[in-house]
Amino acid sequence: MTVDWEAEGMLEGLDAHARAGRVELLDLLNASGASLDELRQAVAEDRLALLPVERALAGDPHYTAAEAAELAEVDESLLLELADAFGLPVPGPDDVIFGRDDIDAARAVGLFRQAGLPEDGLLELVRILGDAMVPLAEGIRRLVGETFLHAGDTEHDLGVRYEHAALQLMPLLSPLSAYVLNIQMRELVRRDVLGGAVRASGHLPGAVRTAVAFVDLVGFTSLGERMSSEELARMAARLSRMGRQVAEPPVRFVKTIGDAVMLVSPRASPLLGAVLRLVDEVETDEDLPSLRAGVALGQAINRWGDWYGAPVNLASRVTERARPGSVLATKEVREESGDDYSWSRAGSHNFKNVSDRVSLHRARIRGARDSTA
Repeated sequence: MTVDWEAEGMLEGLDAHARAGRVELLDLLNASGASLDELRQAVAEDRLALLPVERALAGDPHYTAAEAAELAEVDESLLLELADAFGLPVPGPDDVIFGRDDIDAARAVGLFRQAGLPEDGLLELVRILGDAMVPLAEGIRRLVGETFLHAGDTEHDLGVRYEHAALQLMPLLSPLSAYVLNIQMRELVRRDVLGGAVRASGHLPGAVRTAVAFVDLVGFTSLGERMSSEELARMAARLSRMGRQVAEPPVRFVKTIGDAVMLVSPRASPLLGAVLRLVDEVETDEDLPSLRAGVALGQAINRWGDWYGAPVNLASRVTERARPGSVLATKEVREESGDDYSWSRAGSHNFKNVSDRVSLHRARIRGARDSTA
């Protein structure tokens, strides 16, 4: 069906080159089944060039929630909870928004349930998976977007190129992500110790003695007043890469939080060594501001890849007291690490939500001069 796009008000304000490209893309999308309302909205929001890839990633929805649940052989209530856990809008009973990918994902969760995994645990895992995929999706979007965006493109040129890239590249991500997950699972299993007490109780350990460290970029907030957001993002990403590089077992990189990274270890000394290496390495790097770090030791619990407990809170607050280029540690870290490092007293301090004053010590690699004194 031929549509008069000018009469529909979708060609306003365009020069001849842009106009021809938009007409070509509108004709293509209309022929592939995009509705006039969908096209009007995309034009109004200035995202018409992205509509082909959006439609390609959405698949071809054919089913309501009840129909999809029946095909996936799961309860409709579970399917709707999965949609919510993935951050999708919960549909009405007559909304046709589910496709084959949705059914396959729901069927996989159903098989996990049949294997004995609890539903609440699976839903929480799905939420974590959804959150974890956000930065990955952002990274892919930016990389692909900048790679395939050419000066002088019409909306048709860009839309077709993006759609082609998505259809070619997205299938490659599934085996790659599965490979990375397999590596991480293998390393975690190697670190687990299933002793007699664990086998007798039938439960993995809860809170365990854990050393926790935070390392952040000094003056990162003030840098935002004179640097672009892209430069700040590159700086934070570089800190994240360096944090991962120093996190050799038993030290584990946990996450990046804005301008800081979090590391943990079952023993304080290896963690302290990793943090000192990271801080010292950045001190010689003219492209990054100084780092500061805080390390604490105590009972913490691992839930869904993140860590909670008193040493997490304390390590974060100790970091705020550290001088640029220095690493502060609590008395417990100092006592467990022994003579592995050089130490100097850094006084006793009060911290929010900590009842007693905390004795802090400045750690240095043996033989290193204290540049923060």
